Amino acid sequence: MNSTGDRRAASRIEDPLTQQDEFLASTGSLGRGVSQINLDQAGSKIGIDAKVTSLREDNCSIAICKSVLQQGREDIYASYGEGDSSATLVRMQTVLTDTILLEWWNTVFSTSDTSDMALIAVGGYGRMELHPYSDIDISVLVTQPPSPELADKISEFITRLWDIGFDIGNTVRTVKQAEEVARADLSIITNLMESRLLTGSESLFDELQEVIAPQRMWSSEEFFHAKMEEQRTRREKFQSNAYRLEPNLKESNGGLRDIQTVHWICQRLFGTTEFEELVTEKILTKAELNTLLQGLDTLWRIRYLLHHFAGKREDRLLFDFQRDLAHAWGFTDDTNNQCIEQLMQRFYRNAMRLQSLNEIILQGIGGVISGVTASTKPTEINSRFQLRNGFLEVKHDRVFINYPPALLEVFMIFGETPDAEKIRSNTVRLISAHLDLIDDNFRSDMQVRDLFLQIFRQPAKLTRKIRMMTQYGVLAAYLPAFDRIVGRMQYDLFHIYTVDEHTTRVIRNLRRFALPEYSDEMPHCSDIMASIEKPELLYLVGLFHDIAKGRGGDHSVLGAVDAEEFCDYHGLGKADTGLVAWVVRHHLLMSTTAQRKDISDVEVIREFAETVSSMKHLNHLYLLTVSDIRATNPELWNSFKQNLLRDLYESTRRRLLRGLDNPIDKDEVLEQKKKEALVELSSSEFPPSQVHSLWDQLGDSYYLRYQPVEIARHTTTILAHDNNAQPLVSLRTAIRRGSTEVFIYMPDHDNLIATVAAVLGNLNLDIQSAVITTTSSGYALDTFFVLDDAGKIIREASRIERIRTTLLQALSDPDNKPTSSFPRPPRVMRHFDIKPLVEFNAIDNSDQSSVYIDAMDRPGLLSAIATIFTESGLQIHDARIVTLGERIEDMFFISDKNGEALKNKEFRDQLRERLLAVLQP
Repeated sequence: MNSTGDRRAASRIEDPLTQQDEFLASTGSLGRGVSQINLDQAGSKIGIDAKVTSLREDNCSIAICKSVLQQGREDIYASYGEGDSSATLVRMQTVLTDTILLEWWNTVFSTSDTSDMALIAVGGYGRMELHPYSDIDISVLVTQPPSPELADKISEFITRLWDIGFDIGNTVRTVKQAEEVARADLSIITNLMESRLLTGSESLFDELQEVIAPQRMWSSEEFFHAKMEEQRTRREKFQSNAYRLEPNLKESNGGLRDIQTVHWICQRLFGTTEFEELVTEKILTKAELNTLLQGLDTLWRIRYLLHHFAGKREDRLLFDFQRDLAHAWGFTDDTNNQCIEQLMQRFYRNAMRLQSLNEIILQGIGGVISGVTASTKPTEINSRFQLRNGFLEVKHDRVFINYPPALLEVFMIFGETPDAEKIRSNTVRLISAHLDLIDDNFRSDMQVRDLFLQIFRQPAKLTRKIRMMTQYGVLAAYLPAFDRIVGRMQYDLFHIYTVDEHTTRVIRNLRRFALPEYSDEMPHCSDIMASIEKPELLYLVGLFHDIAKGRGGDHSVLGAVDAEEFCDYHGLGKADTGLVAWVVRHHLLMSTTAQRKDISDVEVIREFAETVSSMKHLNHLYLLTVSDIRATNPELWNSFKQNLLRDLYESTRRRLLRGLDNPIDKDEVLEQKKKEALVELSSSEFPPSQVHSLWDQLGDSYYLRYQPVEIARHTTTILAHDNNAQPLVSLRTAIRRGSTEVFIYMPDHDNLIATVAAVLGNLNLDIQSAVITTTSSGYALDTFFVLDDAGKIIREASRIERIRTTLLQALSDPDNKPTSSFPRPPRVMRHFDIKPLVEFNAIDNSDQSSVYIDAMDRPGLLSAIATIFTESGLQIHDARIVTLGERIEDMFFISDKNGEALKNKEFRDQLRERLLAVLQP
């Protein structure tokens, strides 16, 4: 690819993440209005006359049409490299398409054929906004249904266009038919509104324009409300997780559809396709119009390059093309995928601006259509703000100039005013226009600092306040550190939101813990939230926990420094400041401990409790951790993780209440669990002697990892098994564990773990955790906690029975380990290159070693790892299986064949090499 022009365009941008492209100022194309770019000029730049000659000399054969189309695309790309604006590029593509269609039309049809016909371009083609592989929507207007002979010619015309390589959408209608379908269908009237006559009967085309006019159908008001509902539905759909990492340029919030919706409504209301009319109607300022047009140019440039690299119509910013797009845009730092993150940050910031402008414009147009904005009497709130029709608004345009703290006061009042549903678009405009007032003098004003804290201390509408402050630029202006994370996307499959959106969702989750209407959602967290004395401190923790992402270094440490400085600056006491800074600094501690360590180990709980040191720390950390994980990728949050964190919380709470200076004795724990298990077994048919005979074989670690009720259940299940030579496989819903429990008891075998992993994987089950025990009599007593591939507990009796019988069949012949029959890894996995990591760690006062594995996920990997452990003569005692998007972070607790920790360095190095060999993506 020749990217000289791309680099040249990018080099003129001092800061590509915060400044608009300067080339717009030099060409002025978008500033004049996209429809004013002359098609003749666009055609001359790509030598259209010579292309017409070639088409006519060869009688428009498929081969010559394809050649002209391809050469035209190459000429347009060369023009892009020379710095032409995106508006010029789409016009070039339009004139190229017009030329080929018209030459072929004239080849197929005679003059007599077309006297009562009109060929019109509709949709994006009608708007003259084509990219290299855009779909081409056309309509053939006829005075009456075509004769068989004419129908064959029309079919030949359309078929040839497909053969040439155009993605054609076509209709053949009379004006009356067009009128009928347009009256009934919003998408059809929208398409026909943008119709453009290519050739044929002008009177027929004019007749169409008359019948679809607002006076005849879809009045301005009716059309406006229909488009608003259409946009609401679209935004709901494209807010889903699937569109976060690979956003759709057209349909996602702040995408092309947001701009087109404004375009269509303006056309219906004002009778013009020019956005300048919005300035004339005082719905937009000139500066906002320029921002709108620049945002459109950014989307067009990305879409143009996307089509170019994909070689087809593609509107999704797929991982397949993000790196090429970043390089073409001028972002070249591939270190830790910085170039891609820079491109995506630019996209998301652009989308945020366009989404905000879309809402300002549509709110303004809604007021024009309804006429209620000016006529309704407002309710005064104070000398600066008033409420009208549910909209909070300034009383005059100089409010922020006269009293700059009002830039924060507006959000505090919005939260305090129950009837305030939104902020008036003119007020939003004034907020954006006066962001430069938020400077060091502004931040040093004690009244301003108090206002900022009041926004958090008065939590009504907290999530909406934070979201609006982010969207309108106030939060980034007040906290410069926050500006760096606005629109910042991390290049992985785990973090599906930009950091600023993730932060808002964390605060949202925390706030829901305090609301009675959500108490059934996470009852345990809601109960703890009720004990929090100052919830605003927890919300501030949510605000700062990821504020240092992307700076380099440990973002937890850097964020804690920011949080401490903020708290000191805003006059919080020493204790409150220390609490906020501590939780920010340690906000990953609880999830790391739960997922990487054996939380049934009293030493692990002791170490964690000593770090946490108090119930206040524990409560704040726990609530933040749950909110953080749920706001990172909701699809990866499941009942198993929820219960794992709760178990860690409860174990730590008991340890703290007992006192850190009063350590728990391991033998005491064992005896207590056995006593409680015996109580559970008091009504069973098995005598205590038989129970104790089994228990004597199980070993101390077994009792540490299970609760008394589980020990009792395992005991009765094993003792009831009438053939100990045959595998025992039992499944149940383990509510406390938040998963489905697969319990296996059988003579131990080297391939057992690998076999189970392969079978469960083939059944599309995700292993969340495994507890592996070998009894003194040589039996495996293993428990696997699994979820289905949607992260849900398996409850259907038929599926549970299928899992059980499949496992029984495989375990009855463990020498014949099943082959993993997984589908190919998802497409997105190909674009991540994670260097695998294998770490060995000794466990204090233990005869086991831990093995931490960080690697790219792929089907069959767990079975392969287990096979290596088995072939190396190692015993797996426990496992934590964690999948984070495209990567795994698994922890295994193992010992050698003698039941001892791995002390031999040479052996560990050899084992590491074997593991790395299978972990390579």
